[in-house]
Amino acid sequence: MSTKTDFYLGRGHDAEWLGSLQWECEPENLLRVPPGRLALTATDEPTYRAAVADLFIVWETEELGTAYPRRTGWPWPWATSHVSSWIVAFDPAAPGVFLTVGGGVRWEPLDPRNPREPTEDIGPPDIKAWLRAPADPPSVPLPLMRDPATGLPTAAGQCLANPHDTQHDTEGEGR
Repeated sequence: MSTKTDFYLGRGHDAEWLGSLQWECEPENLLRVPPGRLALTATDEPTYRAAVADLFIVWETEELGTAYPRRTGWPWPWATSHVSSWIVAFDPAAPGVFLTVGGGVRWEPLDPRNPREPTEDIGPPDIKAWLRAPADPPSVPLPLMRDPATGLPTAAGQCLANPHDTQHDTEGEGR
């Protein structure tokens, strides 16, 4: 099974999805790639955005796996990141980078001076309940990706409107 990591600006239902990586993209491996390390240790939004964009390019050109920047659309056959392996978010309000896992019950802040994967379990406390409904509480809130034309949850490879197009935005979801 391949690792899938989704990147966001912000946390919660209004977070902006920036893109995703596939194949061996757990935080430990991201730290070994210079733009991945910069993304996970960023202390401001412009640095995080630039590092994530560079990481997508390096991931593909170095043949580390597959990158899905926002412009290519939501890549997964599920409508939220609650099933993805890892979720990385820069929170401008904190400010800092936070990690959680699919079905994660809390966000773990990363120390920019000593970034490490969480040592405590942040995953779902009841795996059977999570398998039935990955986005249900106590999982952290994440946006529901919606097809801009229909407003319905997206199918794989179909997705997001232009970030400046608010015509199809439904209460901040689907960005």
